[in-house]
Amino acid sequence: MGNLAYRLIAVVTAVIGLAVAVFALMAAYRTEDDWARLLFTLGLPASLLLPAVGALLAVIGVAMFVHALRGMERGD
Repeated sequence: MGNLAYRLIAVVTAVIGLAVAVFALMAAYRTEDDWARLLFTLGLPASLLLPAVGALLAVIGVAMFVHALRGMERGD
């Protein structure tokens, strides 16, 4: 049961990281007024730091998921 929870947390982490990265990249490269208002409303900086954090979360989530699958193969 612990491995299932670990895999679930890994998938959620990867999805959240991917969503943050995509949103931040869209916000950084789209210049319409609606996106500018949305950024100021949410308080997110339009920099490359946020996509990097999102990408890091996605990589961590994928690594956790692969680690959990390898644990299943070993029978841990």
